[in-house]
Amino acid sequence: MAFPLTRRQAQVPKPCELCETDTHIKWKCVQCNKLMCDKCKNIHLKFQTLIRHDIVDAFNSVGGKDIEHRIITDNIPCESHKKFNCMFCRTCDRFVCADCITAFHKTHDLDSIDTVCDERKQNLKQLRSRLFEKLARFETEEKQIQDLKTKHNNFLAESVEKINQHEQLIKVEVSKHANELRKQIENERLRIENLMLKKENQCEKMKENLLQKQSDIQEVLESRQAVKVFTAQKEFCTSEDSDAHFETLPDETKYFIPQMDNLKNISYLFGSLQKTNLPKGSPQITFEVIKSYTTNLNTVEKVLILDDKTVWISNRVSSCLRKINYDLTIKTLKDISVQVYDMARKSNNDIFLSLHDSTNVCLLTTKKGTIKPFISVSPLITCGIHVTKHNEIILGVKDVDSCKVTDKSCRKIIIFGMNGKQKQSYEYDKDKHRLFTIPVRITTNVNNDIIVIDRISVKDWKVVAIDKEGQVKWAYQGNPQVNSDKPFHPTDILTTSEGHVLVNDFITNTLHVLSGDGDILTFHAMKDQGIFHQYSMDIDSKGQLWVGCHSGSEQRSDARLHVVKMGF
Repeated sequence: MAFPLTRRQAQVPKPCELCETDTHIKWKCVQCNKLMCDKCKNIHLKFQTLIRHDIVDAFNSVGGKDIEHRIITDNIPCESHKKFNCMFCRTCDRFVCADCITAFHKTHDLDSIDTVCDERKQNLKQLRSRLFEKLARFETEEKQIQDLKTKHNNFLAESVEKINQHEQLIKVEVSKHANELRKQIENERLRIENLMLKKENQCEKMKENLLQKQSDIQEVLESRQAVKVFTAQKEFCTSEDSDAHFETLPDETKYFIPQMDNLKNISYLFGSLQKTNLPKGSPQITFEVIKSYTTNLNTVEKVLILDDKTVWISNRVSSCLRKINYDLTIKTLKDISVQVYDMARKSNNDIFLSLHDSTNVCLLTTKKGTIKPFISVSPLITCGIHVTKHNEIILGVKDVDSCKVTDKSCRKIIIFGMNGKQKQSYEYDKDKHRLFTIPVRITTNVNNDIIVIDRISVKDWKVVAIDKEGQVKWAYQGNPQVNSDKPFHPTDILTTSEGHVLVNDFITNTLHVLSGDGDILTFHAMKDQGIFHQYSMDIDSKGQLWVGCHSGSEQRSDARLHVVKMGF
């Protein structure tokens, strides 16, 4: 029960709950829940059935608060003689009175009950603290288990959904292919049927001609007229048909041969389950547009930060490579007429250019503004280009500007030194599977993995990461939450100093943020920052993200350039 009287209150004192007269209350019996005075406390402890009750300081237990209080220890009798005013024998671990000590405990380790009680109270407190810590750890572990369980379930459910979607996709494609083969077979049947019908008509006509001639000759022979014989011989023998119509008929046609070998390796065709780490928890990523500029281009297809004052931007369609100075507004410093496919900065701020439909990598000397060939990959055509932190040039190449790949196609990335000499190339993995179709953009991460935007077809794109051995570490083709209605269409890719991979998804106007292992961490709708039709990206020395955009229409020339402050 609550104790209504405190030493600061000026109300009528409450009397002892045992004698009901003395108002000098000092004690409380924990078991009886009674407040009492000094006199009643002593009487209370004399009852044999009450001697084990705990008497505590009443004022330190007000309101039931768990406050340190003094414990009465003079109410504990020894076990043998039931006498009070005992001590504690540490040797025997029991309460002992004077008689007990004299008889059996003279040489034992004796101590006061208060001392031992305080020690054991401290031990219990320490144990309680350890139990609290363990409980907290188990609660944390329990929460982690539930979170992990949810992650596993969501991840596995997503895998099942992907399998279902892929199954349907393959079914559709297989049905399309089967229908196309059936159509070809039907066309072949019609071709053969028409050919045979034509041959049959020819044969029928020739038979009629031959029978008629045979009849005419028989008539001449039966006439017994020499003149007719001479005339008929000359007429019929000179006009006798050749054997041209008895030429061999074509015996070639089309026949379906199923690819049974591929069925033995159906996992390669359809896909397989591979061990992977669960995606990490979504990082707290913040974006804030701090500056925006308007260009007179239709699209900022490529943006490259030179320093804290200068940026290079390009537009292939208008053959524009432009050096601009930025502050409150942007000012054009230099315009170069060239069709840039991709560009990458050297450590000295000169720029390597991969030009559209070109077999050369050119070097732009930024101080002079001159462009000259640096590397030739003829007869191949250059694609994406990247300069690593180790001063290596990674270049994507293709043989033709088409997504159709044959056994003779060449689609790969090549690593060059700064002297222009080739050091390594990657085209196939160890199982002879082709790595790339068209390597559009290239970057590297903190683990020195090479990450490539690969254009598989007009509608299909993916991001693929390979290690230094040329083996695929992971591939990413969008996320169902973003790309269920609109296809994944990456146009640029970056890696941050924290190891995140930023992928620009042009059609959905989304920035995908991946971990270094290719797991989706989060995605950010760029329209929430007022950024629309984002196309290209770069990160400056301050860690700010520069975003070059499309103007939104082929007839417009007001593409925007945004500076975004990022926080991870």
